[in-house]
Amino acid sequence: MFEGWSEFYLMAGGAAAVLIGLIFVVISLMQDRSRSSVLAGSRLYMGPIVLGVSFVLALSAAALTPSIDPDEFAAIAGLVALWGLVRALMSVVGIARLKDDVHWTDVWFYGVIPVLLYLALGVVALAFWDEWPWAHDGLAAVVTALLLLAIRNEWDLITWIAPRSDNPNEFGAR
Repeated sequence: MFEGWSEFYLMAGGAAAVLIGLIFVVISLMQDRSRSSVLAGSRLYMGPIVLGVSFVLALSAAALTPSIDPDEFAAIAGLVALWGLVRALMSVVGIARLKDDVHWTDVWFYGVIPVLLYLALGVVALAFWDEWPWAHDGLAAVVTALLLLAIRNEWDLITWIAPRSDNPNEFGAR
């Protein structure tokens, strides 16, 4: 079903696996943070990142399954879209509750953009179900966007975790 796409899904799945590994490195850097801070951050920030790249890995694995048919793939993509949409909406609500304690971009990159991507994935699942000709290209676009979002969000998380000096002049004032 995915003839000619194997290299793309091998690359996307490999990138997702590396990003999952990176998040474990990030977690190990959090040893100087309080447990309550880490738990709150993992629910609102790390959880969506890990889930998003896990979805990319699962979709890539499904795409590489030799005997999968369009209806089976549509069911998998639809389930991923629904699960991701629910989780992204939970992030929007959770981050919005913290209003002043979070950066204004957080609700966009951890909530709103993922909501849009999972809605797009739902449309792609429908495209596979009805065997629309652009379904493969649509899936590739969503998978790529999920990977790019994960890279951006992991970078954001790492820069938040990175040790900072209590003295703003130590590294040069802006």
